[in-house]
Amino acid sequence: MKDVSKLVLFIIMAMSIVSLIISMPTLIVSTLMGITYIAFRALIVVIIGTIIFSIAWVILDNQMDKELQKIDEELAEHKLKMEQLDKEFDEQQKRVADRFKNLR
Repeated sequence: MKDVSKLVLFIIMAMSIVSLIISMPTLIVSTLMGITYIAFRALIVVIIGTIIFSIAWVILDNQMDKELQKIDEELAEHKLKMEQLDKEFDEQQKRVADRFKNLR
């Protein structure tokens, strides 16, 4: 489910970028030509596209931060497990070495 929400956010971001790419030249040309109605509509599209892109970006960033935090916690757990296994391995090596010394 999380992958689907990321995909939807990427699609929303892409659509808002496309709308900005289309509306910015429209805004510039209509302003230069003096067509205020089209310029006003293009300005509204630019503002709404920017707002939607920003919101999608923040939501996606928060999701990624949460996932990175989970990965960091899992890595810390695995690191502790590896340290414990290393200690156990060292203890077993010492026991084996002591046994060989006792055999001689």
